[in-house]
Amino acid sequence: MTHKNLNTTKIATDFYKLQQDYNSLKEKFDTLTDENQNNENQIDHINEKLTISLENMSDAFVAIDKGWKYTFVNQKAGVMIGKKPEDLIGKNAWVIFPDPTQTSYYKVYYKAMKTKREVVFEDYYVPWNRWFENRIIPSKEGIVIFFKDITESKLAEKKSQNLNTKLEVRNRELYESIIQIQKINRELIYAKEKAEEGDRLKSSFLANMSHEIRTPMNGILGFTALLKEPKLTGREQREYIRVIEKSGERMLNIINDIVSVSKIESGQMNLSYKETSVKDQIDSIYAVFKAKAKQKNILLTINNTLGTADNLIHTDEEKVYTVLSHLLSNALKFTDHGIIEVGCFKENNSVVFYVKDSGIGIDSTKTEIIFERFRQLDDSLNRNYDGAGLGLYISKSYADLLGGSIWAENNADNGAVFYFKIPLIEPYETYKEVQNSLLAVPYEAQKLKILVAEDDSISLKFISKILKIFGENLLIARNGFEAVNLCKNNPDIDIILMDIQMPVMNGYEAIKKIREFNEEVIIITQSAFVFTDEAEKAIKVGGNGYISKPIDKNQLIDHINKQITTSRNKSQTKNLS
Repeated sequence: MTHKNLNTTKIATDFYKLQQDYNSLKEKFDTLTDENQNNENQIDHINEKLTISLENMSDAFVAIDKGWKYTFVNQKAGVMIGKKPEDLIGKNAWVIFPDPTQTSYYKVYYKAMKTKREVVFEDYYVPWNRWFENRIIPSKEGIVIFFKDITESKLAEKKSQNLNTKLEVRNRELYESIIQIQKINRELIYAKEKAEEGDRLKSSFLANMSHEIRTPMNGILGFTALLKEPKLTGREQREYIRVIEKSGERMLNIINDIVSVSKIESGQMNLSYKETSVKDQIDSIYAVFKAKAKQKNILLTINNTLGTADNLIHTDEEKVYTVLSHLLSNALKFTDHGIIEVGCFKENNSVVFYVKDSGIGIDSTKTEIIFERFRQLDDSLNRNYDGAGLGLYISKSYADLLGGSIWAENNADNGAVFYFKIPLIEPYETYKEVQNSLLAVPYEAQKLKILVAEDDSISLKFISKILKIFGENLLIARNGFEAVNLCKNNPDIDIILMDIQMPVMNGYEAIKKIREFNEEVIIITQSAFVFTDEAEKAIKVGGNGYISKPIDKNQLIDHINKQITTSRNKSQTKNLS
């Protein structure tokens, strides 16, 4: 190609255009370069600010990529972890710290990485013995973790909880103490009221007791003085003697009640169980009170629905009789006309005795307190009925001792019903005496040789007068030693009436000595002691029977007759066998 063939104009034009394009591109390149540098500067600035922020923040911060390698660790995290940040960058987290593997930390980190969801949790890190609060935030590159040591706050929280728990315990204890104090205050108030009521009842009781004792004493002393007056007719003498006897009985009943209460409250009231006929108990109490009821024109009836198979029970016969006696006495006292019914029936495994009257009835508010000590339906000075107010208390105490109960109800029509329930205990297999045709020998036909051991001259004189019906063959001993010697020298003595309290040798010791050489003689003990179980003790040392002072003439005669009959029946049975 030659020079003249070139189109210079077109080349120039193309060059110029290329030059313009170059300049334009160069201008754009320079602009992009400047912008890129600016962006890089901004990025560096942002990175610097972010780094400064991450380094200055209170929380520890680390960034971990998807391969679980550290990409960033701030100084706070380095201090908490115990390593320099630059030594951790690019290192696998679970290689550096294998202890958290399979712990809650490990599981939560994996969960956040997998689900791309933010997780916040608190947990105790065992290797460091510290509590941490963790905030895991997923990112495209992996996860970032903000964590801070909350051990101190946890300890403070626990301490606060412990304090709150202690405070709650103390508050509860304080509340319980307040409740207890309120209870004690109520009990003190109640005790104060009971004490005041007790003082009032005791004062009323003492005043009543003084009246109850002085009244029969006045009858005894007054009519004894009247008996000394000359020119009394036989009728007047008999009337005065009846008054003295009734007053004496009333005085003895009061003394017996006082003694019973003393034995109950001193814990010396024991039980003496034996085979007892319920029918005999009912019949016996009826026989005693029939005459008293007739004097007041009151009809006394019996209603015994107990079957023959349940008639014999094992119980304390005297306690049962005493309770029934008190209940019938009360019924007669508070009934002026009509009917009194005494009876019994079976209820499950119990025998229920009852006394129903047509008297004044009971205030419904007093059906419980009438069984308390010193209580009466009316304890005022102008009351209409006499009595010491001990009968129902004694009855309840005996019922409790027998494993039973006692209660009172008002009749549907009028009057009251008192119930006395005791367990139906079948009697044990006991020795039964063989009965034969030998009859009890009337005391008029019996000529007995009797030894009386008694140191009190008045009692001796009284007993000697009674025993004359058995003949004149009477020996006297003033103490237990004399009684033993007389018994040795008189082996044909039939009966010994032995006092318990005597000088030189007491009755118990004398009985033991006599039993060493004479097992056949009948020994009946007699004593004024009532605070111990004299009857059981006397029989235990070798006695055959017991009778208490003051001695009742008919009771003593009947007792001697029974002992003689029993002894002769045994002798005949022994001879027949």
